[in-house]
Amino acid sequence: MQLLAVPSALFVLLEKKLTIWFGPMQRSSREKVYSRPRLRCLAIIACLSAAGLCLAWARAHSPINLAVLARDGYGMVPITRPQPNDLVVRGTINGRNATLVLDTGWGADGISLDTGYAMSMKVPTEAVKGYGQSATGALMSVTKGMPGLVGLGNVQIKGVPLFVGTFQVLRNEHVSQSVGANGFVGAGFLHTNSAILDLPNFRLYLRPPGTGRRAVLGPALKAVGLSEVSFSGNGRGQFLVDVEISGATGKMVIDTGAYLSGVDSRFSSQIKAAGYDAGIQMVDAAGVISKTKLAKVGSFKIGGVPVRPPDLTLGTFGFYSASGGKLIGMLGMDVLGQNWGIIDFGNEKLYFSKGK
Repeated sequence: MQLLAVPSALFVLLEKKLTIWFGPMQRSSREKVYSRPRLRCLAIIACLSAAGLCLAWARAHSPINLAVLARDGYGMVPITRPQPNDLVVRGTINGRNATLVLDTGWGADGISLDTGYAMSMKVPTEAVKGYGQSATGALMSVTKGMPGLVGLGNVQIKGVPLFVGTFQVLRNEHVSQSVGANGFVGAGFLHTNSAILDLPNFRLYLRPPGTGRRAVLGPALKAVGLSEVSFSGNGRGQFLVDVEISGATGKMVIDTGAYLSGVDSRFSSQIKAAGYDAGIQMVDAAGVISKTKLAKVGSFKIGGVPVRPPDLTLGTFGFYSASGGKLIGMLGMDVLGQNWGIIDFGNEKLYFSKGK
């Protein structure tokens, strides 16, 4: 059995009103509320590539402009938000229009497409099948397609690996209506193309292999007050960063597909965190629904740098046991967005503002 992709993306379903702070002066007030009589609840659905109000606030005040990357051979892809908490990019695959969720927690070397879209464009596939694993550990059948031509923004990339699978999260009624995505851009693709993800300005920069030169952002970004920490790959298409939560250490997946940062509930005893019920359900890429709680923590550091502690979701993640408890959770948009996150995949550096 070959493991082709490791999607960790999650939906968040809120059964009752939840106030979430995204920045020192900001809180969420723009979630869309859907009436769901069959569930006898009001559900606020935050898509798996969540940006949130934290990004709107950061963009309005951001002193950062990375347009100079064009001189080093980087192309630029606008990031759009069909809903306040969704990040998508629009482009073409083999000449056909595609809407793709931008999800750094989605572990795949190329572009992952839902079967419905792939069948309609007749993507040729290889005979060998593999499996993807969702955040909760559920296996999904994934077929590797023949390499394709991908166009994003002003960048054309040949020979991009394509993966085809049935991703139930994209077929959710609210997500299909509000986002209408055909697949995912994952971390492996971003690393291969030396991507720089500029969250404050909603821009993705790409430099395909063999073109231009690698940019070094550190001096300029540190000069405007951002902190720099290193991250590394785990060999399964995901990129991990060291964290310290209430004195306990571990690694988290850098995940723009996570609306809220979260840790495995088995880790909660180490951070002395008691969960409280906020009416949250998590829905992963395989469509598995699980209830979760939120937990307040005393302190939160990324690579030794303190940031404002988020309320963490507590779930059961397959990667926790598989890593022997070393991979503890996902660093989501509530942290990455509110702290002006910039992710440099080429140099494996994460930049963000230090908490006060």
